[in-house]
Amino acid sequence: MPVFHLTATTTAPAASVRALLTAWRVPKTTRHALRVAKTVRIDGAYRNFNEPVAAGASVSLTLTPPTAPHYQLDPGPLEVVYEDAQLLVVAKPAGMKPHPNQPGETGTLMNRVAAYLAPTPAYITHRLDMLTSGLTLIAKDPLTQAILNQELGDKTAARRYVALVRPGLPASGTIEAPIGPDPADKRKRLVTPTGLPAVTHYRVLARDATACRVRLTLETGRTHQLRVHLASLGYPILGDPLYGPATDATPRLMLHADSLSFIQPLTDCRRTAEMPVPF
Repeated sequence: MPVFHLTATTTAPAASVRALLTAWRVPKTTRHALRVAKTVRIDGAYRNFNEPVAAGASVSLTLTPPTAPHYQLDPGPLEVVYEDAQLLVVAKPAGMKPHPNQPGETGTLMNRVAAYLAPTPAYITHRLDMLTSGLTLIAKDPLTQAILNQELGDKTAARRYVALVRPGLPASGTIEAPIGPDPADKRKRLVTPTGLPAVTHYRVLARDATACRVRLTLETGRTHQLRVHLASLGYPILGDPLYGPATDATPRLMLHADSLSFIQPLTDCRRTAEMPVPF
């Protein structure tokens, strides 16, 4: 099993090692494992978790996770938008599955990423629908994955999309409507009082006689959230085979994740990756 070594430099003093790791969103279970194994080093030496840390100190963390995800390697084309020692941001094409659903499956984004990073494991943090194109955030180690997932959960990380819908959508708004499974079709979701809370913000960027170009921001991350919410208003995303009209002959789902913003793990530095909209 792989052993991961992560290093960082503090930018401000911390009351304790524990407080520093907490501020960096290191999960409680990981903090416990690091403390028990004594694998946190401050300026090269172990320090008790209740001792202070000075600004500018060098911090190293070593962890050995019990398992690592396994994907069949598929060395096909992969567009890398951003990469550093901890993570990478890649572009998923429309029509490509984000990850395998069964052992041995290939042809998905994570198969491509696994081949690119091999022998380093690849850790997915969030998923785009198969029909959606755009930016996907991948971690190179389980701690980075856990931190990024917490950022997505507490809204520190932000995902933005652009979509095309039919003309007439109001200039801006917020859709607050719970989403749950569609009992009539296991592939679909619908707005239902028994669903999970879901919030989407939208703003029309441009409009003409054929479509509205809409900026979408997720506050929650339910399956098919953007597609279901816009369809619930009567403005399904153009090219949506599940939630749009059967008469829609648009060649693809007109939904693209064009912007991804997050705090670089183990720092207070915000990074933003962007990708042009292909429609």
